[in-house]
This record gives sequence, C-alpha cells and structure tokens, in this order.
Amino acid sequence: MEERLRSRFEGGMIADISNPDFESRLAILKTKIAEYNIEVADDVCEYIVSHIQRNIRELEGALNRLLAFHRLNNKTPTLQEARTLLRSVIQNPSRVVSPKKIMQTVAEFYDLKEREIIAISRKKEVVRPRQIAMYLLREELKSSYPLIGKRFGGKDHTTAIYACEKISKEIQESESFFDEINLIKQRIYNG
Repeated sequence: MEERLRSRFEGGMIADISNPDFESRLAILKTKIAEYNIEVADDVCEYIVSHIQRNIRELEGALNRLLAFHRLNNKTPTLQEARTLLRSVIQNPSRVVSPKKIMQTVAEFYDLKEREIIAISRKKEVVRPRQIAMYLLREELKSSYPLIGKRFGGKDHTTAIYACEKISKEIQESESFFDEINLIKQRIYNG
C-alpha cells in the first residue's frame, strides 16, 4: 500500500502543510486587504501577522475587525487602534516577535542604532550584530533568505545564508556565544 502511494505521487509536487511563515502570512493578509479595496498601514499588517501565527482563519478574523472599524469610523485604524481592536484575538503577546523588534533589540544589545546594522558597513562591530540579526530573523520568524537580504539594505540572499550558517556554527562551538544569543532572545521576547 505504502509503495503504491509513493509511486502514485512520483513526479508530483510536495506541499508543505506546516504553519505559514511570516512572509506568507503577510502576503495572504495583503491579498485579503486588496480584495476589500482598503489601505492598511504596513506596521498594522506586520503587527497582525507577527501576533497571529497559527492559521489563516484567525488572520481573516483580525481583518474583519479592522474592516468593521473602517466602516464605522470611515478610516483605517492606526497601530494603536489595531492593538486595542485585536486585544481579545491575540493570545500571549509577550511571546510574539516581529522583524523590527529583532533588529531593534540586536542593535540596542550591541549599543548601535538600528540604521547602523542595516547600512552598508564592513566594520567588525557592525557586521557581527548584523549577522546575528539575520540569524534571528531566520530562526525565530522563519524568514526567507531573500527577504532577510532585502531587510538589510537589499543584500543578496547568499549574504543572509552565509550569515545564518556562520552564526549557527559559532553557537555550536562557543558556550559563551550561545548564552549571548539566548540573552538577546530573552530581550526580544520580554522587552
């Protein structure tokens, strides 16, 4: 039976049915927003997809609340209004993270400005935090390499791959670096 099933699917596509990643959720939400022909600010969209990660129905439910607000007030909600509207929909906000939060936290941890880790600089004190931020975007949000590169000043996806592999290897080789990364993660989730 198993062999028959395998041969039936040979040459066919394999679909990943795990939870959609950050970019997929964002694309789905923006497609739904476009169907309703309203504009929702990027920070509101990122807030929603950062906090609603399990399924698309929950994303649609959040969007329906924004649509109701829009119809009643004849305006799209600000980020603060969206937070208030979605308070009952979003569970456990302390465990949720966005790309911006990761980048800000890494920059603060290394006493840099966020724009410094995004800018084109080869200074050692900037390169390492940038690589760590790239690694955390990949590990914590499952961001794609092209999107990570784009977030860091339009760098090529191979730069993001290199950074993630380098940091991952270093974590395995150095217990103190492993502790440092965990400290950054704590600040991301609890800060």
